Amino acid sequence: MTVSYNLDVSSTSLIAFLKLQLRWRGSVWKSVMRELLIFSLLFAIVTSIYRTNYFLSEEQRLFWDNFSALFDQKLDYIPLTFMLGFFVTIIVGRWNDIFLNIGWVDNTALLIATYIRGNDEKSRILRRTTLRYMVLTQVIIFRDISMRVRRRFPTLETVVAAGFMLESEREKYVELNLKYNKYFLPIQWCYSLLYEARAQGKIGADVMLNELIKSVGDFRRGLGQLCNFDWVPIPLVYPQVVFLAVRIYFFLCLIARQSVLIDGEPPKDASPVYPFVPFLMTSLQFIFYVGWMKVAESLMNPLGEDDDDFECNFLLDRNLATGLAIVDDCYNDSPPIQKDIFWSAETVEPLYSADTANLHMNPQIGSAAAYEPQENEIIMRPHIDTNDDFEDGCDDVEECNPRRLPRGISVVSVNRNCESRTSLVSRRNPGPTIMERLRSQFGGSKVNRPGKLFGSSQFSINTAIGDNDIGSCASILGELADDANKASQGLLTPEEFTGSPRRTPIDVLTSVPEEDEEAQKTRTSVDLRKWKEMVDNEKKRKEEEDEKKRKLSRKEEEKEEEVVDDKEENKTEPSEKLCVCTHQSPAESLPSLDRISLCNHLTHQLCNYLTHQLCNHLTHPTKQWSQEAIVVSKNTAAFVLYICSSSSLFSNVAI
Repeated sequence: MTVSYNLDVSSTSLIAFLKLQLRWRGSVWKSVMRELLIFSLLFAIVTSIYRTNYFLSEEQRLFWDNFSALFDQKLDYIPLTFMLGFFVTIIVGRWNDIFLNIGWVDNTALLIATYIRGNDEKSRILRRTTLRYMVLTQVIIFRDISMRVRRRFPTLETVVAAGFMLESEREKYVELNLKYNKYFLPIQWCYSLLYEARAQGKIGADVMLNELIKSVGDFRRGLGQLCNFDWVPIPLVYPQVVFLAVRIYFFLCLIARQSVLIDGEPPKDASPVYPFVPFLMTSLQFIFYVGWMKVAESLMNPLGEDDDDFECNFLLDRNLATGLAIVDDCYNDSPPIQKDIFWSAETVEPLYSADTANLHMNPQIGSAAAYEPQENEIIMRPHIDTNDDFEDGCDDVEECNPRRLPRGISVVSVNRNCESRTSLVSRRNPGPTIMERLRSQFGGSKVNRPGKLFGSSQFSINTAIGDNDIGSCASILGELADDANKASQGLLTPEEFTGSPRRTPIDVLTSVPEEDEEAQKTRTSVDLRKWKEMVDNEKKRKEEEDEKKRKLSRKEEEKEEEVVDDKEENKTEPSEKLCVCTHQSPAESLPSLDRISLCNHLTHQLCNYLTHQLCNHLTHPTKQWSQEAIVVSKNTAAFVLYICSSSSLFSNVAI
């Protein structure tokens, strides 16, 4: 039977220790008491022979002393601690495996009650019989591996009388002519019932049937493990060696622990208490070592009849009663669903009893959750790996494996809780400022380092006020911090503080375009001169490429203008024939027409030409009117005005 003592050790106190040690059933005292009494009796007999003058003379007693001292020195040759440690570890592992496979029907009973539907008598019989067959399998197996169950059910008739099996089932079980065990038969009956339930539609889907069969199979597999543990125990030689070594050890102690010599000599002050010291120490050693061995003896067969063995009979009764209640009494009998008491509550806070309401609780909080940074501001930047600074055959870090400057820097302010002790300490002693940390990491001088940090076409950082000089992150932050300090000290007016153009807004620092690994060069190098030369060369190369592109675009535009001009000249040839040259007078170029007809004709031609030129100007607003068109327009207008001024019919001209 299992000994439960968890209530006695619910707290670590002297009273709990005394309660634990004063238990008798299953205790070490009960295990070693008989053997300890036998050992004490033998020790007393040997002591009487050794210390009385009736059996040994002085010479023989001296020989005994030397002999016992030699035995006492060589007792360590028996590795008792080593042997017991390994043996008990193996035994406890087997004991745990047996307990895990002992068999519980709760999960399978819940599946049966859920998947096999129906309130009719046939459905109830299917559910109850399936569950009972599982428990019957456990009874048949336990009869063969547990003495307590065997004493309870010595024959199959007693199993029928107990209610685990029907008479018809016993006859069916006996009819099977098989010289091996028939543990599988009730499980096969169980599978047949499950298939019948599926065929009758009481199980809704094949997936449910598979789940039920899998659960029953797991139950049978655990019982099979128990049979294997009972069939193949730990090899006999191991417990023989351990048990024999412990008992021989203390048998030798009967001779080796009789002497009271100290460094080979008897004590100077003789006392009647001295002979009891070896007996007391040997008895304590006997209790510890033999008790340790009894642990292994008790756990070797947990299905036996010791005080700490498993309650197999209780397990059988419990599985049958609980399983039948699940599949029949509690089938489809759920309470109506209602709103719980926390339905409209903002927070869920269950109540405690008055005795436990004020007890301290340790909630599940991460061990590092209470950490708070000491600084008021945190600098966030990419990681720089310094493990691979040098390559094979290279001594210069800058040339072989340069480190990369962070593409951007983010400054995060720490939002502290007012109740935090760490926050109060950090406010009293803020430590170095953010600019001091930036200058210490990226260099102390404010060197403008134009380059690829903000050079991508994806982000524009030019402001509306002139051309800005783009500098490094540290220099920009440094200027902003210096201006803020001056403004706080009254050395800088608000207009100067807010009105001066910045090289780059500080919020652009976090918007840095991505760069490939080839283009991303070293920017945290100590030698800034090399870095600046590299950036300048890159900048010059880009400027040359841009200049070439601009020249090509200009040539293409000039070619397009020449093509357009040629087209315009071809279109304006009729008008130019009517043009009056600047070195000729209007009368010389006058055709042989009357003045009124000629005036109307020229006015019409002038309007058409001006309309054509206006359309070309609207279509190509960047192109200038050709010089020839201007000359023609001026001459034509002058000629028209001359004709109109010399004509008496000016009012009849349609302009």
